[in-house]
Amino acid sequence: MEAERSIRTLKAGPERTEAIIEAGERGSEVVTVLLTGPFGGLTDDVREFLLCLADDGLPLTGWGDLDAAGLRLMCQRLPGGAALDDRPEGLALARRRATLLRSLCDAGKLAEARDGALRLTPLGREFLDLPAAAQLGFVFAAWWEGVDWGQWAPSAELGRLLWHEREALLQELAGLPDGQVDLEGFARRFRALVGHRWPAVTANADVAAWCGALWSTALAPLAMLGAVEVPAPLAPNPGWFAVTATTPALLAAATAMAGPGVPPALAVSAYN
Repeated sequence: MEAERSIRTLKAGPERTEAIIEAGERGSEVVTVLLTGPFGGLTDDVREFLLCLADDGLPLTGWGDLDAAGLRLMCQRLPGGAALDDRPEGLALARRRATLLRSLCDAGKLAEARDGALRLTPLGREFLDLPAAAQLGFVFAAWWEGVDWGQWAPSAELGRLLWHEREALLQELAGLPDGQVDLEGFARRFRALVGHRWPAVTANADVAAWCGALWSTALAPLAMLGAVEVPAPLAPNPGWFAVTATTPALLAAATAMAGPGVPPALAVSAYN
């Protein structure tokens, strides 16, 4: 099922815990752990981002990125964005946040670059008229099916492996008990479950790497949508996580999605 097929049966109303953004540094590159404002509010972020495009769109640079004025407008509209100032690190965070939202919008075909600006598509206007529950399902579908997980994982290859193995990941998440689940233990079990199919990748990624990849590609987005609870949402690894009342609906939606094919980045690893 493509991301643009609306999921209208999901329950709405994830609780929002106020959290801003934490950044670290990897060399000279600013690395963000999570890019949402109020935690659990990723759907709200997408909606507000699209509203920024509703009139004349946001101007783009010659490289196709939002220009400085567009970033400032986005920051003013998005929850938590006012905390980002004009310092280089603040702008870097704003750009990465915009990249995440554009990735979701591209996957759902909600926005397009046209005439030097990022503009709403007809599907984007339709999205804004959907009820909150359908918007939540749409954003989740865009992430689960359409976003390059390798772009957001500490290891691109491992992130894309997890995307390819998301059916097995879905089964493991759906079978979780109530209460806290130790992230390291979950990562260790999942690595053993699917690692034999990707021996070269597994040999180069220890349990800590799998923890980071699972968090950044699957668990953090679910937490950003209010579908899992974590103790420290801005930590590289939260230690533990727990399902919420929204989790079963999103996982049921994911069950209906198909994603065959091996990511090109893994094509060699599959035979090593």
